[in-house]
Amino acid sequence: MSRRMTNKTLPGTVLALMALGPAWAAPGKPAPGSVQGQVLDTRGQPLEGVKVWIKPVVTTGVAETLTDERGRYEVTGLPPVGYRAYAWLQVPFKGQQFCYRLAHPRVSDYNAFNPRDGLIRNFVWKLSGRIPGNEDYSDLGYFGGSLPLMQGSSQGRFPAQQDEIEVQLVPVGQLIDGSAGKALTRTVPARGMVLDVPIGTYRVRATFIGANGRREPLRVSGFDGDYANEATVNFKAHGGGCAGTTGGAPGRAYVYWQFRRGAPSPAPAAPSPDSVPPDEPLM
Repeated sequence: MSRRMTNKTLPGTVLALMALGPAWAAPGKPAPGSVQGQVLDTRGQPLEGVKVWIKPVVTTGVAETLTDERGRYEVTGLPPVGYRAYAWLQVPFKGQQFCYRLAHPRVSDYNAFNPRDGLIRNFVWKLSGRIPGNEDYSDLGYFGGSLPLMQGSSQGRFPAQQDEIEVQLVPVGQLIDGSAGKALTRTVPARGMVLDVPIGTYRVRATFIGANGRREPLRVSGFDGDYANEATVNFKAHGGGCAGTTGGAPGRAYVYWQFRRGAPSPAPAAPSPDSVPPDEPLM
C-alpha cells in the first residue's frame, strides 16, 4: 500500500512520530492510538488508492495514507488529541478528473474524536446528499454537482426576485459511477442554481414560473447560444488538487435560458398569454 506522511509540529509532541501501519488483514479491534477503516464505492465494493487524512482539529499537521486493494487503511501512533477523518476520491469521467469528498456512513462519524483507545472511521462514495457539519449553503455543502441558471444575453425581460424556474433533467447515458441515474425535476429561484445533482450528462428542459403562478416554457442551452426547447449539458470538473477541501461540489453544468419571446409589446397585436406554447413532455 502506498503511504505518505506530512509532518508538522504538534504542541507537546511531533506528528513525525506517527507510524502508518500496514493495511490490516481482517477487521478487528483497533489498537490504542490508531484509526482504521474501509472505503466503499456506491455499490458497496472496496476502493483502492483512496487518499485518507487523519487531521488534528486545533493544530497543524496531517497523517495521510492510501487504501489498499480491499479498500482498507490504518494509521497508528496518533497522539491523544482531537482529530477528524477525511477521504477524497479522484474519478475520471468524459475526459476530466472529478474530485469527490467521501462520506461517512454515520452522521456521528463527522464529529471530532480522540484515538486514545483506537477507533474505526469508514467512508463511502455518495453521488449526492448534504454534507453533515458543513454550514456552507452554496453548492459546496453537497456531495453532488450544481447547475447555475444563467439568463441569456439580448433579453428584454428579466426575472423578479419571487420568480422561479422548474428544471427537468433526464440522464443521457451512465452517471459517473456507471449507474443509470434517474430523471429529476427541481424548482429553484430564477436567479439561483439547481443543487446536489449526481454528475453525468443530462437533457434539460426549463419552465419559467412567475410570482403569479403563470407557467411559460423557456429556451435553453449549455452555453449562451443555439437555444432550443431542450439542451444537453455536461458537467465540468472543479480545478485544483483532490485533497484538503472540506466542501463538496465536484463539478458544475451551466444552464443558460431565454424567454421564448421578448418583452411584452404595448401594441394591440401583442400575443396573449393563451398563445404561449404549452409544455412539451420529455421523451
